[in-house]
Amino acid sequence: MLDRPLAILPHQLEAMLLALQSKLGITQISHIDATAMEAKAILERSALGGDARREWDSGKSFHSDGPIAVIPITGTLVHKFGWLDPMCGMTGYDGLTRKVRDAIRDPEIDGIWFDIDSPGGAVAGLEQFVLELAQFADTGGKPIYGWINEQACSAAYAIASVCHKAYGPETAMSGSIGCCMAHTDITGALDEAGVKVTIIRSGERKYRGSSVESLDDVTLAKFQKSCDAVRDRFAKIVSMGRGISVDAAMKTEADWFEGEEAVQLGLMDAVANEREAWARLEEEIDSSKRKRRSAQ
Repeated sequence: MLDRPLAILPHQLEAMLLALQSKLGITQISHIDATAMEAKAILERSALGGDARREWDSGKSFHSDGPIAVIPITGTLVHKFGWLDPMCGMTGYDGLTRKVRDAIRDPEIDGIWFDIDSPGGAVAGLEQFVLELAQFADTGGKPIYGWINEQACSAAYAIASVCHKAYGPETAMSGSIGCCMAHTDITGALDEAGVKVTIIRSGERKYRGSSVESLDDVTLAKFQKSCDAVRDRFAKIVSMGRGISVDAAMKTEADWFEGEEAVQLGLMDAVANEREAWARLEEEIDSSKRKRRSAQ
């Protein structure tokens, strides 16, 4: 989590850091808000999360509603989280990959519906999943719709951007095309506690960027370069998926946008309620079937 590129909203990063307070050496919190309280609930739900590998009724790795695969993308996005359901507060790119692959191969499935409500998450694993999803969108022959169920930001928006269509209500948040990184420096707290840490290194750059010594200029520059590179690739993904220029994606300056403003910027296709968006997916599926029948 620390010193790694993240495509996530700042308030969610704050919540996760608070959840890791004991590992960061934080022993007392002077202020806590509702978001921070949510972090503790996430940890509690994670402990209770079950291994939901298959739908008991259908034997499939994904939920389905008729010929449409329904794949939720909820909470913080992480590289590897197996098959655990989003109820535990996180969604893994590995689980999403398996579900999408299964849905594309399944002859009973004619379309894919992503139900997205996520502030984003880890960069690790994101680009691999998004590029594979984009390939499926081009060659899989099945429409893929992203329903922004109030939030598709950062990493979650990267996923929404390569869907064939992205819809959401007027209050839907999308965008945040950027990258951030968190580094903790606890040297002041160690000094106050009377603790001295001596780092013995072989190799000048070994263990640079640790929390027990001040961040040096070279390491800070490497972190900044990594963040900038992620943002550049993110903008190119959005440009590829949404048909807007890379420059236009970069000019959003990693801000998020709601409803009609997101539509005007090309980040969403239209403001629509869930029933309307679902009906458009059904109509596209029906239209494709009619074309195939007429071609026979």
